[in-house]
Amino acid sequence: MNTRSVWTRAATVLAVVAASLCFAAPAIAGNTSQSSWSAYLTSWNTSDTPNRQKQDTSNGFIRADHVSGGRTIRAWMLGYSNEDVRSGTVTLQSGTSGYVTNQAYQLFDGPKQVHMRLQNTQYYSTGTEAAGVWSPDSR
Repeated sequence: MNTRSVWTRAATVLAVVAASLCFAAPAIAGNTSQSSWSAYLTSWNTSDTPNRQKQDTSNGFIRADHVSGGRTIRAWMLGYSNEDVRSGTVTLQSGTSGYVTNQAYQLFDGPKQVHMRLQNTQYYSTGTEAAGVWSPDSR
C-alpha cells in the first residue's frame, strides 16, 4: 500500500467518525402510539385497558370510537396495581376523545406501567358496549 492510499483511507475514516458525532441522541418522545381497547360495562362495574408504560409527564389520551345506546362513560388512569396516580377523569360518548391528567411519571420517579379504567356515568339496567383507542402519553 502506498502512502497516498493510507492517507486517503485515514481521511475517509476520520470523516465518517466526525459525521457520526454530529447526530444528537434521540429524546424519549413518550409512549404515544394508540392501542385499542374494548369494554362491556354493566351497572357500576369497571373495565380496564391493557397496561402500558407511561414514559413522560404528559396527559394520557383516550378516544371512544363506539359507546352503545348513546350512553356516556368515564375514564381515568391508574398504576399497574391500581395505584392512585392523581388522575383526572374524562367523560366519553361515541366519537369523542379526551386527555387524562395524571402524575404517574412524577409519583414513581420515571416510567410506570399504567392503564385506563372505564365505567358507566350512570346506572343502566343493560350492558354498555364501548371500544376505542388510548395511549399513556400524548406528546
